[in-house]
Amino acid sequence: MTDAPPRTPELTAEKHGSTSSNGAKKRRKKSKSNNGNANWNTTNGADNNNEVVDAAPESSQTVAPSVPSNGVNGAMHAISTSPKSTSSKQFLQNIVCLIIGIIIGYFGHELIHPSESLDDTKIGIFKTVLSRHRRKHKEIASDNNSPDALISAASEEIDRVHPIRHILEGASVFHHVKKQKQAIKATTKTTHKDVAEIEVDWKKWKFGMTDDFQLTSEQSNLVKELEQRVVSKAASIRVCPDGGEKECAEGDKQIASLSGGTNMPGRSFIERVDSVAWGGNDSDSTKWWPRKDAKDPNKLVPGGRLLAGYLKIMKWSLHAKYPHKLCEHGCDSEVSVLHTLEWREKYKPWCVTPKMIQYNKSGFMYRRGNSRPGPRKRLEAEKAKDSESLSTSGHALLFYRPGVTTVEDPDLYGRVMLNAIDSAVADSLVRNKGEIGRFNIIFDCKGFGSKNAPSLANVKLLFRYLQDHFPDRLGVLVVANLGGMAQMLMKMVLPFVTEDVRAKIHVIPNDEDGRREMLLQFIDEDKIPNWLGGNDDYEFDAKEYYKDEKCVLSEDEISNFLIDMPYHG
Repeated sequence: MTDAPPRTPELTAEKHGSTSSNGAKKRRKKSKSNNGNANWNTTNGADNNNEVVDAAPESSQTVAPSVPSNGVNGAMHAISTSPKSTSSKQFLQNIVCLIIGIIIGYFGHELIHPSESLDDTKIGIFKTVLSRHRRKHKEIASDNNSPDALISAASEEIDRVHPIRHILEGASVFHHVKKQKQAIKATTKTTHKDVAEIEVDWKKWKFGMTDDFQLTSEQSNLVKELEQRVVSKAASIRVCPDGGEKECAEGDKQIASLSGGTNMPGRSFIERVDSVAWGGNDSDSTKWWPRKDAKDPNKLVPGGRLLAGYLKIMKWSLHAKYPHKLCEHGCDSEVSVLHTLEWREKYKPWCVTPKMIQYNKSGFMYRRGNSRPGPRKRLEAEKAKDSESLSTSGHALLFYRPGVTTVEDPDLYGRVMLNAIDSAVADSLVRNKGEIGRFNIIFDCKGFGSKNAPSLANVKLLFRYLQDHFPDRLGVLVVANLGGMAQMLMKMVLPFVTEDVRAKIHVIPNDEDGRREMLLQFIDEDKIPNWLGGNDDYEFDAKEYYKDEKCVLSEDEISNFLIDMPYHG
């Protein structure tokens, strides 16, 4: 192939004239018959210049493109338009093509999405090459967007006149399709994992997801008897001032304390129980005491199975050593219920104070979300095609993160926890339409050390509150990121809890996969916080969290609690 000056429209037209048309047609015919496709390149050095001209379509009677002066385009042009090929030059061209193909295939994502680190010249080349390729195969890709169709379009339909351009385009498309396949595969795998039914270890998690147990006829009779006993006992502890030494009018009578505390103003039993609703919410779903529905007198509001919970703790006996400190030698079962009623009237666990809100600014204890529903709730929701109920039923979730705060004020520390627990019971009752009323606690031990640990006396006091006044409300206590100090705290706590409560405590693995697998058995992934490997990116904000509180007390209003009820001192 000899050097020739740039071709003009006149020269191009002359080459297609009568003097060369017969030879060109024969050569094209011979080339097609030998190769099976339109390969216009030959090895005949004398006629090679003519054949390059003949190779162009008859409609391409235009000025040849200008020769790039520098850069990668210049190198590509120099190789493709060099003088007569020799074996060494052919070998060099193949090597260059191979190297460029490897580089582009490895860094192909830069072709698809050029980064800011590339210079303008490279970005311009990439955009030009890809825009031409996409324009050529737009119709093919629009008909079938599958990866196989894209590969076919790149390998079979591409313009083969420029070998290096072909490598650039093919490598970039191949890399892009490979990325698409990986993304599709990952999406399919994730979707399959999300929709697959998770196998639940019911022996372990039954308390964390269980529905209310069905009462036998004998248990139902015991609940009714306990209800009558409580009402009767409540009437009997109405006394006159000064210890009842003098007779007084009925309106002057007070309510005697059952725990050695101060007497309370005289009110009817119904007035008393209505003032201590779960979470301070005045609704039928959150009634503390079982009573008739305000809208339907024939329907009973069970008070969140209050009495059944007490009898369950007392092994279905109407006389037991419960509460343990108050009834060391045994008490009638109605005493335990009225003891809690007195505590709720005096302590008001649903109320907050300004100092308490400030104390929990780090969010060491808060309520958020809910667990998966139990089997009966699932069947009811699926039968009614109620997807909302399926996602909102279940126990309330509490997150306890002692490692983010210090126990500077034990009283405020305890109030924050009891307020969160009381609101969790109310939340569960509202979402489950007056049923169940339980909560699960996620105990995150990350960062937990000696400075974060409450004293042994405070631990005992807190568990006394929970056992005396929240019977059968705990679903499960899940311990995550268990460390040395947390293990010591567990050893301190376990002696003060019953065997039934111990069966509800579970330690999950510290590795991410094992922890996630266990949590997903009873919590949806979008309700697991991201610091435990879930998808919930919620960040606690004290002002936002407590903004809707209906009961805000002053510090003076809560300061006399231990005087009014020294039992909890």
